[in-house]
Amino acid sequence: MILVTVGTHNKGFERLVCAADELAIEMREQVVIQYGSSQYIPKHADNFQWTSCQEMERLTRAARVVVTHAAAGSMISALLHKKPMVIVPRSSIYGESIDDHQNQLAKAISLQGTAIYVKKPTPNALKLAIRNCVELKTFTSSDLQLIIYLKEQLNVWDQTARPWFHSVFGKG
Repeated sequence: MILVTVGTHNKGFERLVCAADELAIEMREQVVIQYGSSQYIPKHADNFQWTSCQEMERLTRAARVVVTHAAAGSMISALLHKKPMVIVPRSSIYGESIDDHQNQLAKAISLQGTAIYVKKPTPNALKLAIRNCVELKTFTSSDLQLIIYLKEQLNVWDQTARPWFHSVFGKG
């Protein structure tokens, strides 16, 4: 099974959802899409809008490959479950996020050799990335360097790159 997730972000991610739905037509295995706030509802893949953390964990464990937006929680879950991962970052150009921090995070993870980075999702780009990601090095939970790096990078962004967030929402 191929699991595609766009997380709980309040902005849609139609580019990924539409491309993954079109990919489902060609795939010989089940494609499950969590479409979240996207307006497009998949027609060819199994899909759902929201679910519990427990169900997402179950789906991640069951997946052969996880295709995800570049959110730390989704990526860490795939890494901890040792799943090959394709990362498609949201982009501010398309109104999918307010900045391009996901692009930076996706590049950093792909440079570690544990994921395939896809900037522009198309059915063909996703198909090729899925095929190639199964050859990536396996992440082991005893190798915490990547998780440590992610947490450190998120702290840097939290403290410096996004001060507007704290001025609006507080440090809570």
